Amino acid sequence: MKILSTFHQYYTIFKEVLKKKGDLAKLYSVKSRDPNHKFQFWISIAFLLLFVISSPGQSKETLTPHQYLMDRLSRDGFDSEFLSQLLMDSRAEFNPSILAVYFNLNARETSNLYSQFLTSESVLLSKKFLKENLKTLKTMEKRFHVEKEVVVAILLVESRFGENIGKYRVLSTLISMALMDFPEHLQKNYLILKESNPDLSYEWVEGLARKKAEWAYYQLKCFLNIIRHEKTDPLEVYGSYAGALGMAQFIPSSYLIYAQTEKGLGNWLRDKEEAIFSIGNYLYSHGWKRNLPIEKKRKVLWHYNHSDPYVETILQVAQKINQK
Repeated sequence: MKILSTFHQYYTIFKEVLKKKGDLAKLYSVKSRDPNHKFQFWISIAFLLLFVISSPGQSKETLTPHQYLMDRLSRDGFDSEFLSQLLMDSRAEFNPSILAVYFNLNARETSNLYSQFLTSESVLLSKKFLKENLKTLKTMEKRFHVEKEVVVAILLVESRFGENIGKYRVLSTLISMALMDFPEHLQKNYLILKESNPDLSYEWVEGLARKKAEWAYYQLKCFLNIIRHEKTDPLEVYGSYAGALGMAQFIPSSYLIYAQTEKGLGNWLRDKEEAIFSIGNYLYSHGWKRNLPIEKKRKVLWHYNHSDPYVETILQVAQKINQK
């Protein structure tokens, strides 16, 4: 077992050395000259060569999308049996509609998208939520120094206070996005997008797909780290088209860092109190404090959602809630 563990160390080092056009002498120099390490080194090299010879197809060109993803996740330390149970389930199938939604929504946002949250009805709904959860909001305000009206505004815009936490299976969404740059998916989506935008270049779509696929793969790993310790069925966790979760619409990486929860993901998704404290913790962790200048408030809110119209909407809704 120790030899196999050492093999993985050498395999990682070996790849880095090859990138720099090094040789075995350089590879050998990364470990000590201890006789025990010598034995482990050459055994590891033997395993490595056997692996390379017997597994030449660990690439997008020779594996199916799910096989490629399982292989990559296994290499990143996830248990194969755990992955098989999840990724081979029909509910985790690749969903091409996710990519179409993402590309359509990737255009620059406008203020019109958020006008619904500035109506009298939305403001009254927000004031009602604030009144009903005033004790929790004041506790949050005292702990994190974030104005309660700002947190209420975020909950309105993100999920309408839990009414809309998303209609997409998070696991399927992140899998689909992580495979966005897989050749066959990329080509199909490019042809679909080109029908409505003839001037669209393949290079632009490919570049965007690669960037988003890497982001989604990281979020997928975060989600897997969350759900492997949960009792909730991971394939029945729903979120946004981008994999955001719960009332607060945290992406998985934000959940791991900022979520305030005692009972786990299943409860957190719709728990008002935990959503309030989680948002407070997020904003506080990004620099929010009492009497923060408006420009710095904008910068903190921008971390929550990289959209200027979103930021302005949150500030306007908070202001309207505060008005008598």
